[in-house]
Amino acid sequence: MLFHLVKKDFLIVKKYVLLMLVAAIAIPPVMLWRAPEYGGVMGFILSVIFAVFMLLQYVSLKEYQCPKASALLCAAPYPRRLLVLSKYIFCMLIYAICCLIFGIETMVAPQLGALRLDALALMFLITAIVVGLYLPTQYKLGYEKTKFAFVVIIMASPVLTAALLKMEGMNFDALFTAPPIFVYGGMILAGIAFLIISACLSVKFYDKVDLA
Repeated sequence: MLFHLVKKDFLIVKKYVLLMLVAAIAIPPVMLWRAPEYGGVMGFILSVIFAVFMLLQYVSLKEYQCPKASALLCAAPYPRRLLVLSKYIFCMLIYAICCLIFGIETMVAPQLGALRLDALALMFLITAIVVGLYLPTQYKLGYEKTKFAFVVIIMASPVLTAALLKMEGMNFDALFTAPPIFVYGGMILAGIAFLIISACLSVKFYDKVDLA
């Protein structure tokens, strides 16, 4: 069931998938040109944020425009819990696709740098936190009251990313005494824990939504 719900979300955004792929490919080299001191890391982070929230926003818009579709899914053998979980999996799959694209780019254009574990772990944590805050808020307040959050996220992400990358030049090893593998593994585990808590809240909020 969960597979079909995730597939449904990708079918909804099929018109924008090509745009997402183009953005994910184009943003890293453009940011390397504009900010060469950060290599392709800033581009990678921005491409993930843009792709995840552009497609998630479009899915939310379509569901808001067609409320009967969600009601019909809940009337079918699709519990609300799975409808919520499919959104989280949808976002994480987009993150994984962006990682794959950037990994291929780094092999084709070495000047972008390498796809390092620290960038992957940090980006996973950032994605988990932003998605983990956004989805429960949307299920609680509704799409209409949270639709402008997408614009805020997109506009603020370059500034926040630049500030984050200035911290120790993206070298987080100096901030911790533990071996890097434990630090980055901790980031990933923290992101997973945040997503689990967020999903539980989203399910709780969505159970109270009147779909009639």
